[in-house]
Amino acid sequence: MNLRIYPIVIFLLCLFGALQVQAQSDNIYRANKLFEIGNHKAALPLYLASIEEVKASPVLQYKLGVSFMQSPELNDQLKSIPYLEAAVQSDETPAEAYLFLGQAYHKNVKMSDAIKAYQQYKKKIDSNDKKKHAEVERYINISENAISLISRTSHVSVNTAGNNINSEYTEYNPVVSADESVMAFTALKPVDTKGRKGELEEVILITYKKDGQWATPQPLDVKVPNGANIGTAGISPDGQQMIIFVGGVNNTGNLYTIEKTGAESWGNPISLGNTINSKHLESTASITPDGKTIYFASNRPGGYGGMDIYKTEKTSKGTWGLPENLGSGINTAFDDDAPFIHPDQRTLFFTSAGHQTMGGKDIFKTVNTGDSWTRPENMGYPINTPADDNYFTLTADGRKGFFSSDRAGGLGGQDIYYFNMPEDASNIALTMVKGKILAGEGEGKAVPTQIKVVDNDSKKKIDYVYSPNAETGNYLIIFPPGKNYDMIIESEGFMPYTININVPNQNYFYELYQHIHLKPIMQFDVVVGQEVEVKNAFFDHKHDIKIDPKMANEAMLVKSDSLDMFDLMEAVIASNDEVAFDYLLDLMYATNPVDMVDFENEQIEEVEAAKRTYYYDESDESTLEAKVVGSETIYTLPTMFVTELAKKQKEENKEKTIAYDKSLLEPVYKLYFDVDKSALKSEYHAQLQEIMISLKSYQNLGIEISGYASSDGNAEHNRKLSNERAIEVLNFFNHKGLVRRRIIAKGLGANDETKEGKDEGRRVEIRIVDLNTI
Repeated sequence: MNLRIYPIVIFLLCLFGALQVQAQSDNIYRANKLFEIGNHKAALPLYLASIEEVKASPVLQYKLGVSFMQSPELNDQLKSIPYLEAAVQSDETPAEAYLFLGQAYHKNVKMSDAIKAYQQYKKKIDSNDKKKHAEVERYINISENAISLISRTSHVSVNTAGNNINSEYTEYNPVVSADESVMAFTALKPVDTKGRKGELEEVILITYKKDGQWATPQPLDVKVPNGANIGTAGISPDGQQMIIFVGGVNNTGNLYTIEKTGAESWGNPISLGNTINSKHLESTASITPDGKTIYFASNRPGGYGGMDIYKTEKTSKGTWGLPENLGSGINTAFDDDAPFIHPDQRTLFFTSAGHQTMGGKDIFKTVNTGDSWTRPENMGYPINTPADDNYFTLTADGRKGFFSSDRAGGLGGQDIYYFNMPEDASNIALTMVKGKILAGEGEGKAVPTQIKVVDNDSKKKIDYVYSPNAETGNYLIIFPPGKNYDMIIESEGFMPYTININVPNQNYFYELYQHIHLKPIMQFDVVVGQEVEVKNAFFDHKHDIKIDPKMANEAMLVKSDSLDMFDLMEAVIASNDEVAFDYLLDLMYATNPVDMVDFENEQIEEVEAAKRTYYYDESDESTLEAKVVGSETIYTLPTMFVTELAKKQKEENKEKTIAYDKSLLEPVYKLYFDVDKSALKSEYHAQLQEIMISLKSYQNLGIEISGYASSDGNAEHNRKLSNERAIEVLNFFNHKGLVRRRIIAKGLGANDETKEGKDEGRRVEIRIVDLNTI
C-alpha cells in the first residue's frame, strides 16, 4: 500500500467507526424517547439496529425485551425471553423485568418458570402496593390454572383453517351457518390506496364451501359510513341473517343486521335499535333460532367491568326489550365478550379474560338450568392456550367448533382454527325434520310459504313462523321426543293444509326427511282443487340407518341454501351428563340434505308416501278444520296423518276390487249442440239423470266429458266453444251433486267431421270411467 494513502485509510476507518457509534447512539437516544411515550413498535427496530450496545446494557436489554412483548405477534413476543433473562441478572433493571419475563414464560407454556419469575417480582415490589400484589397474585393463579388445564389435555385436535382462509395478517371472529356451508370473518388487509401504503383496514370476508372445500374468501360489500371500521358479530343459525359491527369514534360502535337476499348476496345494514345500541361499545352478538332473543356484549355503564354480556328479548310489539345483564356468575371485572348461544337456547359459549382463564382470553361454556347459569367451564387445552383464544362458534351439529387465536405457529396475527368434537358421546333424543316444499308440474319450484306449528298436547302455538328458503323450498325444524304437532302450511296460491308430526318417545336421535309437492288441479284454466303429496323418510340413528355420510356431506357443502329452523328446543331433555349434553350439539344438524334421499325407492322401509287430492267444491266450513294459532284462527284442509294414510293407500293399491257392472263403462253418450252455441238442450236432461243414478250408486266411478266443435271458424274460437260445451255438461252434473273430484272434463276443439256431416262435430261425449284406473 502506498504510504501516503495509508493515513487516509486509517482516518476514514476511524471516521466511519465514529459515525457508526454516533448512529448507534442516535438510535438508542431516539429509541429511548419512543419507549418513554409507549411507542414500542417504533422503538423496537432502533434497539435492534444497535444490538451490540443493547447487549452491553441490562437496562437496554430490558427495554428491548419489553418492546418485543408489546408486539401483536406471539412469535415476536417470545423473542423477548433471552433479553429479559439477561436483564434480570442486574440490579439496575426495574422490578417489572421479572413481571414481563413471567408473562413471556407463560406465553411460551413454561408455567413453572413463569411462577418463579412472578414470585421474584412480588419480592421486589413495595409490600404496601396492594394493587401490584393483587395483580401478580392473579398472574400466579392463572399460571397454576394453566398447569392444571394442560395436565388434563383433551384428545381434541385443533387445526388451522388453512392458507385459503388465513394469511400473514389477522383473521378473526368466524361466524358459520348451521349447515357449515357459509362462513364470514373479519380480516385486517392492506389498504389498496397508494397514498396509504402500509395501512391496514378491517373488512368482512365471506366464503362458501364448494366440493367440500372453502372457496377463496371474497369481501362482503357493506354500505357503511366512510372511515367506519366493520366486522362480523354473529350469524343466525339458518344463515339468513348476519349481525355486523360498525365502529364509531373513541372506541364506540354498534350492531346492525344484514339479510341474505339471494344465494350469495346480502342487503343493507339495519340498526338493532337504541335498546341494544348505546353511545358506548357493542361488539358482538348472537341471536336465537326463533329470532326472539339476542345475547350481546357491551361496555355500557352499570356493568361489572370491561365488556359484559347482556340479554334482550323481543316484545309483543316486535321491538327489543330492555337489556338484562347476565350477572356476576357470567360477567367479571375483566372483558367478557363474544357470546354464542347454541340453537338449544340453553348452552352459551363466550370469551373471557376473567374466570379460570389459563392466560389471555379463553373460551368458556355455561348452561342455563332455568333459574341460573352454571359456573362457566373453561373449554380446556388445546382449545384454549396461554395466548388469546376467542370468538368461538359451534356448528349446530356440534361436530365442529371454529374460533380465532394468536397462538404460536400461526401465519400471522390472529388466525382461524377449528376442531372436531370427540365421537365418544351419549345420544340425545331429538327428531330433526329436514324438508322441502315445491309446487307445480314436474319437479316443481319453491313457492312463498309459511309454516306455523301447534303443540297438540298443550294446544299451544309455537310462537314462531318458519319460512322455507325462497329459492330452494328447504326448511328445518327440531322436535323434542314424545310430542305431537300439527304443521299448518300456508303456501301462496294454495289453500292452507295441515300435516301431522307424531314424534315417538325415543331416547335416541331421529332424522325425518320430508318432501312436499303441491299441484293445482285445473279444469278449463280454472283452479278447482289441489293435490298434496307428502313423502317421509324416517331414519333411526340408533341403528345407524342413514345415507352415505360422505356423499351427503359433500352434497350439503356445495349448497349455499339457508334454512329457517329451531323453535322447538325448549323441551329438549335436560341432562347432567356434560358429555351427553355436548353430543346434543353433535346431533342437531347431521349434514345429510333432503335432496340426497331417494324417496322413489320403494325398497327403503323408512320411506312412506301419501297423496291427497282436495277439490274446493267439497271444502266448506263443515269439511275444513279450524286451527287456533295464538289469536288467529286458520281454516285448513283436513289434517294429513301421513303414516296412517300411506299405509292405507299402499294396501288399497295392492288390490282394487271392482264392485260394479263393467258394462257401465262401455257406452259413449253423445249430446249435440246448435251451430256456434253451447247451451245444453233440455231433451238430454233425462239421459244425463240416468247417468247420475249410476254414479250415485258407485262412488269409485266418475265421468269423462269431452267437448268438440265443427271445423268452421278459427282454431282458437273452436277451442273456446268446445270448452264452453264441456263446461255446460260439467255444470249439470256438478249442480246435481257430483263433485269435481269425480269429473274429468276437457275441450278438444274442432273435430274431423264424419260422413254424417258437420253436425257430428258439434257434440259432447260422455263416458263413465273407473277413477281407480286413471
